[in-house]
Amino acid sequence: MAIETVNVPEGGMNLTTTRTPKSELGKEDFLKLLTAQLSNQDPMNPMEDTEFISQMSNFSTLEQMTNMNKSLDAFLKTFNTNSQTQAMMYLGTTVTVQSADMEAAVTGVVDMVGFKDGTPFLKVGEQAFSLADVQLVSPTVYDIVREDAA
Repeated sequence: MAIETVNVPEGGMNLTTTRTPKSELGKEDFLKLLTAQLSNQDPMNPMEDTEFISQMSNFSTLEQMTNMNKSLDAFLKTFNTNSQTQAMMYLGTTVTVQSADMEAAVTGVVDMVGFKDGTPFLKVGEQAFSLADVQLVSPTVYDIVREDAA
């Protein structure tokens, strides 16, 4: 019979693991707690119907809030994409813009569209404006000068 040798590191074997607690409980955690509570309840003194209904209602509310949060995230992504597309459509058009701190409106051609922290802005002349500052949009008319007409 052969004997196998096992090499153990000099520092010994580290069999401890660290557990990182969660800061929030999800619906899986809620179901685990409810299942544990139901399986460990006293058969002579079971949970009241109203308690059980209340806990199931809380679970349903938690699930609805989770789904609503996912829907809101999807909406915000779509909204950001739409506002970026909308801003690009202003490029080359004549706009009248006025921000809250301005006394008079400015009219000019949108020369550039930029994005700062995901929020689009329009450059008219030397100033930058948000999409909310746009008051009027009109097509830009360019004068075409033909050299052979002179």
